[in-house]
Amino acid sequence: MRIRTLTITAAVAVVALLTGCSGTDDDALPAMPFDTVEMPAQTAPTATPGQQLAAGDIVTLPITDPTGEPDDPIETTVIGVAQGDASYWEQFDNGEQFAGETPFFAVMQYRWVTGDVSASSVPLLRPLLDDGSEGDIVEQEFAGSLTSDAPCPFEIGRFDLEEDRGPNEYIGCVLYTAPEGSTLAGLQWHNLSPLAFSEPDPAVNPFYTAPVVWEVTPLVPDVEG
Repeated sequence: MRIRTLTITAAVAVVALLTGCSGTDDDALPAMPFDTVEMPAQTAPTATPGQQLAAGDIVTLPITDPTGEPDDPIETTVIGVAQGDASYWEQFDNGEQFAGETPFFAVMQYRWVTGDVSASSVPLLRPLLDDGSEGDIVEQEFAGSLTSDAPCPFEIGRFDLEEDRGPNEYIGCVLYTAPEGSTLAGLQWHNLSPLAFSEPDPAVNPFYTAPVVWEVTPLVPDVEG
């Protein structure tokens, strides 16, 4: 798996690529095609190594550092994945580097059990393709703003911190890619930081060899629409 970056052409607006996406004005992003979920009244059950989940299933990820020391646990779920069109890359200066790849936009919902909401601590979910290989992460929010909707081509509906949900809930969007002809089949949590450059000891991190997997079926754009 690689984490790659896009360079945006400022003069080009994001294009709506999904079925039924239409805004009320030329600059508005279409609505998110997924519903958010209600977090449980109590803390969600703690995830176990090898656990298989469906979109919308909520677990608490027992995040640890590379030495196995506990970090802030985060309740996490994947609420939906949408497949984009190859024309998405045309708005970027380096879009030609992604020729032959299909974009997939995944929306996740989180609640921090302890600690403060921070894009830099969002759990890294890695893309599992339908052939069992891994796709790439192209844009993500680990070091980004909590208010930007990029890279999703739709409004992802950030929670208002003044509302009843409180300041510890957050919605994030991640852009993955797959080679044309492949699709995104799941999102996996290995308890790894995006800055991890070596394999962890499975005795310290059992999720490395037995990740938590959310199985997903991407929303496919209407090619005739």
